[in-house]
Amino acid sequence: MCFLEPSFNYCRFQIDFLNSVIVGLRKDNLDLKDQMEKMAAAALNGNNTSDSKKKKKKKKKTKPPPRVFCDICDCFDLHDTEDCPAQAQAPDSPPHTAYHGSKGAERPYCNVCEVFGHWSHDCNDDRTF
Repeated sequence: MCFLEPSFNYCRFQIDFLNSVIVGLRKDNLDLKDQMEKMAAAALNGNNTSDSKKKKKKKKKTKPPPRVFCDICDCFDLHDTEDCPAQAQAPDSPPHTAYHGSKGAERPYCNVCEVFGHWSHDCNDDRTF
């Protein structure tokens, strides 16, 4: 029964239109179901072409890794700043002395300013601690 228009022809037209929409949706539904079955079978056989296409697209979209740069040498792609060969490494032992005197002689050392070269009683340091 059609409540919008009392005419029988108009109601028939509405019913036919809705039936055609239902038939079209059913056809689309069956087509999608067939595609799903084909994809499931391909995935089980290891021939999943849609995944390989997605992987190719992802590879194209990924950015290249950042270039390595050394702040000390100002150069690209050779090494990182942390791995720079010019970077001074702290030695395990203290550096050798540049004193050229005899080993047995006592060197003057100031306990006030903590340097070699003069004795503490000769220091002219006016600092107070």
